[in-house]
Formats: sequence, structure tokens, C-alpha cells
Amino acid sequence: MKKVLLIFLSLILFSPLRAEVRKGMALVSVSVTDMKKSPDYQSETVSQAMMGTPVEVTGKEGYWYSIVTPEGYEGWTTEQNIALFSEDGLEEWKQAERLIVKDYFILVTEAPEEGTAVLSDCVMGNILEKDNAPEQKGFTPVILPDGRKGFVPAGSVAPLKEWMEEAAAPTGDDIVATARLFQGFPYLWGGLSPKGMDCSGLVKLSYFLNGIILLRDASQQIGTGGVLDAGDIVGNLQAGDLVFFGRSATDTRGRSVSHVGICMGDGMMIHSSLRVRINSLLPGRPDSYTGKKIVGACRILGHQDTEPGIVTVLKHPWYF
Repeated sequence: MKKVLLIFLSLILFSPLRAEVRKGMALVSVSVTDMKKSPDYQSETVSQAMMGTPVEVTGKEGYWYSIVTPEGYEGWTTEQNIALFSEDGLEEWKQAERLIVKDYFILVTEAPEEGTAVLSDCVMGNILEKDNAPEQKGFTPVILPDGRKGFVPAGSVAPLKEWMEEAAAPTGDDIVATARLFQGFPYLWGGLSPKGMDCSGLVKLSYFLNGIILLRDASQQIGTGGVLDAGDIVGNLQAGDLVFFGRSATDTRGRSVSHVGICMGDGMMIHSSLRVRINSLLPGRPDSYTGKKIVGACRILGHQDTEPGIVTVLKHPWYF
């Protein structure tokens, strides 16, 4: 009996699947990583994180790591998709010259010319470290989060700090213009990158590319910013405001939020539903979005850095 007990205890203590907490920081090291609800490939994808996003590592189970994104969203990803950093290492990254990818899709290649071996793909919004080597043949030398060095087309990236400084006070039209860059892109549950995005993912990506980090889900976003009366769509909702859909609260149940769109002004919105598309918020029109009931609206702009759910990249301590 003792022998059986010892074997059982050893399996618990030394099993590679045993949860092992390793708190620390890391950078997402692939263009886009899925974040799973549990440490299993078959688990639901709850969100994504893009290359160069600093994340907190809160635990480990086998080759899976639990991570927390800058806005506080939790999920699981694999060890191949993040690069672990010491506290000093992350501080060096924050002080380094970094670049943001401004094209939809680019390749990081081993040599400064097309047709050479590919190290990684990148998408708009990815963050790379600039290498100190000189630019060659129109290619900029970069360092991936996992330390590999390569080259990207010089015109496809911009200095991160300058980008975020220029985007420090975006207008509603700026947010709409960014969202329209993804018109026609596919809907993807849990997605928030040019590879596919859900409704709140489109909102989050559009604001991030304008220097603002929002909460992840529509049910969280509705509780941020300034509350707006959605009863007068044309009169009260401006470009860049968020409009939410779902089920209204009753005496016996709370409000349920299941969808969000970005107002464009004049009663129009852009949102990700089946694909990123434009619809009218006004009833009785051929392009009206009538799939769900409007349950609220809020204004994000003007509320940056005044509450936890709306933080500029420049003010977030994980970035700068």
C-alpha cells in the first residue's frame, strides 16, 4: 500500500502536466497567438495577442503558459509563442528603439532582399526592436522578440514612440478611418488582428493603432468612457463612439451585451459581423442592422488615462 501511495505522489509531484507557477514577463514572439480558455488546443479561443505585446506570465502547465495582456485579459498560449524576459530584459526592451508594423502583412527575412529565407510573418500593429546595423538595400534590420535578427522592408515600419505620440489625441474620424482599413476582412471569434477579428476585436485594434488600449470584450467596453443616450442616434452619437447591442435589463435579469460597433456619424456604423462591414443604425433602411437591439453607447475619446479601461500606450508601464 505504501509503495502504491509513493508512486501516486510521485506522479503528482513530477508530472510534466502539473501546474507550475512562474510569474514574470514575456513578449509575444509570433505575429498573432491565440489565447485559449484552458491549456488545450481544443479549448475555446478567448482572444489573441500580437507580436511585441508585453504580457505577464502567471503560470505554467506542460508547454502551456497562462498569460495576462496589458488590459488584464487572461488566457493560455504555448511556449513557442512567447519569449520570457527577466525584469532587466524587459526594461532594456522598453528603452530600446522599437518599430511598429504599418502594413497589413510583411515578412521578416534573413537577408536584406526578397526571396531569401523567411524568419516570420508580421501584421499591422506588431512591434519589433530595431537592430543597430545599418539599413541595407531598402531593408531595415530588426530583432524579433525571441532574439532572432532579420530584415523588413523599410517603408513597412515606423518608430513606435513617434507613431504613438502622433496618435496621442485621435479624432473620431481617425478611429473610423482605421476601422475602414479592415472593411471586408473576415469575422473570427476571439480575433483582434488583420488575420480576422470579432466585433470587440475590431474596436480594440482600431483604437490600439491610434495609441489607445481598451478592454477586450464588448461586455467590458460598455462600462468605460462617457455614457451616451442611444435614443437619438443622429443627435447623440458621433464618429468614434461605440454602440452596443444585446438584451435589455429587466426586473428579473441583467443586461446582456453581445455585439459592438463603431459609430461613423450620420446614423452609420462599422462593425465585424460575418465580416467587417458598414450598416445603418436607423431602422427601415435596406442597409439597417436589425439583428440585435441597441442596449447602450459610450464615448471613449476624451477619457484616455482617466480610468483603467482606457489607457494610452504611451502611459502604460509595460510599454514605456
